[in-house]
Amino acid sequence: MRATAAAIGFVVALAACENGATGGGTAESPPAATPTAAGSSAPAPDRTPAVVAPKDQRQTDPTGPNPCDGVARRGGTGPMQLEPHATGELYLVRVERTACADLVVFQVDGTARFGGHAEYVARARAARSGDPIEVRGGAVLEVVVFAPDFAHAGSGHQPGRVPWWVGDEVASVPGGWSALREVAYAGPNDGSETVFAVGVRQRLPFTLAWRAGDGFSELSVEVAHRE
Repeated sequence: MRATAAAIGFVVALAACENGATGGGTAESPPAATPTAAGSSAPAPDRTPAVVAPKDQRQTDPTGPNPCDGVARRGGTGPMQLEPHATGELYLVRVERTACADLVVFQVDGTARFGGHAEYVARARAARSGDPIEVRGGAVLEVVVFAPDFAHAGSGHQPGRVPWWVGDEVASVPGGWSALREVAYAGPNDGSETVFAVGVRQRLPFTLAWRAGDGFSELSVEVAHRE
């Protein structure tokens, strides 16, 4: 009996040793990695799209305030006047242009303050005779400068200069300007004033302003490009 029992124990022990050597235990193998497109076992990349900040959709409002509105609001289409009269002679008329207005500038000798009168009239006329003057434009702005012109001042400041004649274009307005069309001489008024007929595209707002320069002073008529 003892020999039989020993034989049975030997067989059981031998079977246990064989199972340990071949890994027949209950331990589990690690899961296989998911293969990638390249066939490697590296983890698949994160394909979640990145968050992109939205572009600034703000645009300039085309109906917003126009920077030239201020020029039109400062002026008007009614008569306008500045005082006083000057004894210095008017010797130069020129035109200028800004982004929002066209200007006629009347330059007088000396730095004394002087003024003028401006208003829209039905037709341009000579100062003394009242004869009509033809000027270009859809409206006429009559400007009376409160200073005598160089030919009627009596100072002899510019003795060799040819005097202006009624109807002369005293300042050349370039083609394509927004407001001005022509500046014509309408003659002396009473010896202390000089009259001009300014052709304008239409009845646009205007202002009068005076400033002193280096040995001269100026009266400017600023005509807005828009109503």
